[in-house]
Amino acid sequence: MLEANKSVWFERIFSVYNRNLLKRRFHALHFSGLETLNDISTNTPKIIYVNHSSWWDGLVAFQISSSLKLNTYVMMEEKQLKRLFLFRKLGAFSVVRENPFEAIESINYAAALLKDNSQSILWIFPQGEILPNEIRPLKFYSGVSRIIKKVGKCLVFPLVFRYEFLGNFKPVIFARVGKSELIDADKTLNIKDATKRFEDRMTLILEEVRQDILNQNFSSYKNII
Repeated sequence: MLEANKSVWFERIFSVYNRNLLKRRFHALHFSGLETLNDISTNTPKIIYVNHSSWWDGLVAFQISSSLKLNTYVMMEEKQLKRLFLFRKLGAFSVVRENPFEAIESINYAAALLKDNSQSILWIFPQGEILPNEIRPLKFYSGVSRIIKKVGKCLVFPLVFRYEFLGNFKPVIFARVGKSELIDADKTLNIKDATKRFEDRMTLILEEVRQDILNQNFSSYKNII
């Protein structure tokens, strides 16, 4: 697997480039739940699991992390990381989900990152591929649950992205994070049940964002670009 090789100076340079890129391509990045991610100073390891509906998802995730000054890592498909190798300097590391042995190596690596620094946050896209937001039911790989089981205790956040044209020349990005869930894993943690719970939570938040857009209910959203 390809390990992360974080560089503080590269993150600073890339954050300026990335924000300008998003501003050129999108009308706004409306985020709901800033207060949830602003108050995560606890020493418990943290995981943010996200739906995957666009190539832009990783850059949007980085913008959120940069805006909130979070110390983040992200699990990324290996063939994509080989092509975008500089993302390793932003905290990206690889996974080959189709190969169980390599997938386990990535899970062990992710768990070690969270154990070594409790202020670290892991972003993960458990769908494993880009899929339309309207697909139901959601189907996740079990990586999030397996990482939690290895770490022992994690604070877990569901976060969703949605891209919409709302009367502007450029589309709007909507992001919403749900309430955190503290999972104190032990040997009895059922991987399948936990994964299903994560699928259900994300399904509910995706529907909440869809309803917010349909009803033009944007009072809880703040533009961060």
